[in-house]
Amino acid sequence: MYIRHVQILFYVLLTLSGCSNLTSKPSEESEQKENVEKEIEGVEKIKDTLNIRETPSIEGRYDLVDGYAFFRDTVHNHPVYKAILLVERISDQDFGFIIVRKVHGLSPVGEYGILSYHKDRFYMKNIDYTNKRIYYTNGMDIKIKDSLLHTIRYVSNATEYDIWKKSDPKSNVYVSLRKTLQREKEEYANFYNKISNDPELTGREEFIYYESGKRYIKNDSIFQKKWKHYTTNNSYGLKNR
Repeated sequence: MYIRHVQILFYVLLTLSGCSNLTSKPSEESEQKENVEKEIEGVEKIKDTLNIRETPSIEGRYDLVDGYAFFRDTVHNHPVYKAILLVERISDQDFGFIIVRKVHGLSPVGEYGILSYHKDRFYMKNIDYTNKRIYYTNGMDIKIKDSLLHTIRYVSNATEYDIWKKSDPKSNVYVSLRKTLQREKEEYANFYNKISNDPELTGREEFIYYESGKRYIKNDSIFQKKWKHYTTNNSYGLKNR
């Protein structure tokens, strides 16, 4: 009788053990699934981190080191005699800028606007006041190396190439540029005041890209050689004028 009880108890233990194994499998599968999900989540986070680029600090005053423009209708370049670039940060991704350039023999011309950093490059931020619309174009390329910065500005009939050196904001401005620079500062201030006080144009995060036409890049390689020369030979001094 005692042996029979032992046998019954043995069978019960085997049964319970089998049930335990059966119930543990779903738990193991669940744990494995959870681990896989965590790994996938980790990979996604890494991807997101790689896609996030810190916005370069380009704010400051820059004086021209070398500059010229190529026009579609001529094989000759037009050297820039004098130029100044002012950049201020106005948000995490946006920078307001003012450029005044003087081609030898011509009156200075100015330009102002906003550059926005998006996915590892700068874009021109354009404001359509009538339709309360913001869109972006790739009208300017920018590279940074130490205290040097280069800009390639693509306009309708030409490409403007400039290499700049960061300078003291309190340094004197060339006499021939002062009036134009002051006018551009005032117009930029009015422009920025207008958009910053318009609730329909502030706090918007959408990125609408607009293809602004085929860029005239025939002479980009020539300019890149100049840029390499300045950045590898420490030729940071401003040209004599």
